[in-house]
Amino acid sequence: MQSKKSPEFGSDLIVDLMRAYGFKYAALNPGSSFRALHDSIVNYGGNERPKIVLACHEEIAVAIAHGYARAAGEPMVAICHDVVGLQHASMAIYNAWIDRVPMIVLGATGPSDPTGDAPFPRLAPVHTAHLQGQLVRDYVKWDYQPASLPGVVESFARAYKIALTEPMGPVYLCYDAKLQEDRVSEIPALEPPERFPPSSPPSGDPRMLEETVRWIREAKNPVLIAGMVGRKRESWRSLAAFAEMLGLPVIDQGLRFNMPTTHPLTVTGAEKEVLGEADLVLALDVIDLYWAIHRLGQNHENLLNPDAKLIRMGMEDFTVRSWGEARRLVAINLSIIAETALALPQMVEIAGRLVAGDGSSRSRIEERAAKTRQRHDEIRARWRKEAERQWEMKPVSLPRLILELQEILKPHAWSLVNTGTGSSVWAKRLLDLDEPEQFCAGNPGGGLGHRFGASIGTALSAPLSNRLCVDLQADGDLLYTLSGLWTASHLKVPLLVVMTNNRSYYNDEEHAEHMAIRRKRPVENKTIGFRIEPPRADFAQIARGFDIYAEGPTEDPRELPG
Repeated sequence: MQSKKSPEFGSDLIVDLMRAYGFKYAALNPGSSFRALHDSIVNYGGNERPKIVLACHEEIAVAIAHGYARAAGEPMVAICHDVVGLQHASMAIYNAWIDRVPMIVLGATGPSDPTGDAPFPRLAPVHTAHLQGQLVRDYVKWDYQPASLPGVVESFARAYKIALTEPMGPVYLCYDAKLQEDRVSEIPALEPPERFPPSSPPSGDPRMLEETVRWIREAKNPVLIAGMVGRKRESWRSLAAFAEMLGLPVIDQGLRFNMPTTHPLTVTGAEKEVLGEADLVLALDVIDLYWAIHRLGQNHENLLNPDAKLIRMGMEDFTVRSWGEARRLVAINLSIIAETALALPQMVEIAGRLVAGDGSSRSRIEERAAKTRQRHDEIRARWRKEAERQWEMKPVSLPRLILELQEILKPHAWSLVNTGTGSSVWAKRLLDLDEPEQFCAGNPGGGLGHRFGASIGTALSAPLSNRLCVDLQADGDLLYTLSGLWTASHLKVPLLVVMTNNRSYYNDEEHAEHMAIRRKRPVENKTIGFRIEPPRADFAQIARGFDIYAEGPTEDPRELPG
């Protein structure tokens, strides 16, 4: 369980714990409050398991851990300096919380007792808070500051267990500087990590699951909305099998790889038509149900047939915090607490049993599936036609960029690890995403500055180690965390960054246009305070400054191939 050496200092023991629990990397920006832990990782642990991933900002460090966990299916460590480092990291921790990603954030403080003449840093008192976990308590699953070495051991085991128990999420552990730097007088016992497994999640009330399947079987136009079902890598197979068995049209929100974009039952892009016809909707792992069935225009447009039954299944009720719970309450007919990765295989079995001897249901299912396949083909054809319309536009249109990129990637194993707002829409419309390794993007928390760091972490993960990782990187997002380019270059990660540079915080520019129209004010002023020019940032030149090969900027679409 322990390294070959015996721990001499408290921080050595923390390294033993990280190694025992299988952590491969620790992303960090240096801080004097964990100078002892840093020393122990390097000189006691040999900078192996965990290996330091140096970032130039804590938001990047935590985003790296986020992307890694999302792709690898296992947590990563991020380490933050006391107070100021944790403040820098807070946005990224919030993103991980919303995305239900497990990670262990380690912090440091103090020494809590400032008396005496031990050589602690001069700024230590300024950077000490009681307790630091209060900074992030509303969007971590648990935080703790142990006061002894046995407490360090026990709290690490508990943090790991809590982070990996569904619904997963980040946890925060804070270590007093004195506790790290003091010599170990007695080594606490380290129990094997397998003695503290994550708790088994609920698989759903069997009666409710059967009732759900019966309602779907009896419905004329049932619809399935998939939110974060693909958190577990193989869950999409159960989702596809269930949809196929009952001929269900699937609206994929794109927060994970839920269904192949080429699957004939996916109808993403026809939400208004599909939900308007629906007489039953099953929402699986949907974060915000209200906006899954509404569209924002001049007012809130309800897309759902008012007579439709609505069933919600997932673990969202376990993520509620009074601090951050402002989502609209939606009236539903059935609410089922269940880990969909466990519930879906049961529902496939139930559906097979109920449909097997029911010729009428099978006929209705086949007819619905045929209609859905036709709609799927029409949606994809419509997007292709729109791509053709924008083919010669200057600057390069997003549809052309996506299709040219797909052509270049054909000979390679690849993964889309990041998309911006606009590129996300077109990537899911046009790319043939057929397996979960091809799509590891998403940021439901919406915090800018996340995407590039997450792309680095994703590219570090073992499942994607033999793939070319593709980051469709928005300019406004990258400007938050440009120093991430240094980390990517230093690590030599297999990352292709394609800048989708519109030189604007365009989402907010659209809001400005909306407000101007609503208030009958000059629409031409919509660019003020949103356009990122002049000057125009030359991202290729910036990248070359970090020893990264770069081309561009490219505005003529004829220059894209090759």
